Amino acid sequence: MTPGHGSAGTRLRTLLHAGDTGPLLAPGCFDALSARLVEEAGFRVAHVSGAAVSAVSLGLPDLGFVGATDMVEAVSRISAAASVPLIADADAGYGGPAQTARTVHRYELAGAAALHVEDQVLPKRCGHMAGKAIVPMAEAVARVEAAVGARRDIVVIARTDALSVAGADEAVRRAGAFAACGADAVFVEGALDQATADRVRAAAPGLPLVLNASESGTADPAPAGAHAALGARVVLSPVAPLLAAARAMRATLHTLRTTGSAAGSTRMPWDELTDLLGLPECASLEERLAPRPPGPFDTTRS
Repeated sequence: MTPGHGSAGTRLRTLLHAGDTGPLLAPGCFDALSARLVEEAGFRVAHVSGAAVSAVSLGLPDLGFVGATDMVEAVSRISAAASVPLIADADAGYGGPAQTARTVHRYELAGAAALHVEDQVLPKRCGHMAGKAIVPMAEAVARVEAAVGARRDIVVIARTDALSVAGADEAVRRAGAFAACGADAVFVEGALDQATADRVRAAAPGLPLVLNASESGTADPAPAGAHAALGARVVLSPVAPLLAAARAMRATLHTLRTTGSAAGSTRMPWDELTDLLGLPECASLEERLAPRPPGPFDTTRS
């Protein structure tokens, strides 16, 4: 792991406002190992999804079971293992404005570069599930204002789920309101058409647009290039690594159960895993600094 310069939030802000072309693709990581794989693959930013943490840490679906402490613990472990800036899911702030402000402090101390706060009612549901509901505009704005007021350097991304619940006009109205109260970026959940994307960007001028290319929907998401045409600066791919890992584990366990051996299953060689985890560096440090038994002529012995 090579530490970056400045805080995680500062490094992400630099990326968000860089002049390079194309959106930042942020794959999901759900633990320290997956974060190291994201970094090894060369991605410049990563995402920590509440749905992924719920699945991995609790074995439960994304129905509001994950709390702030679950997410803070996950972010803390991940940020310690990899230097790629993390965009972390903060659901609906885990309470009212006071709780949202506290969540911002906790996420920033845990090492998150950004968090996104949404306007769903509590308990919230996965963005691709039916039965979502959103809070009134005033309550949604209060959450964002609380997050903005509590931030030090963390990037506050204001998310709305209004598109599939109340339509494009309400999604655009909320994006504009979030921009007006100081959000650093706006995130419209759902499939935007070009006209709606143009309206969102006009309502939040100068703010990066975050879009979701989640594999939790009924069809494969469009590639990042398609989102670039909508003006997205960040495209999240929150659960692709988790789904791939779950399928590989299921297949390997089936092979092991039915044949008595995991031979032939798709898996990473052990040496590759330990290299990824930093074993060579640890071994080198031990070799240089580990105490050695005194020799027969060692005058430092007591």
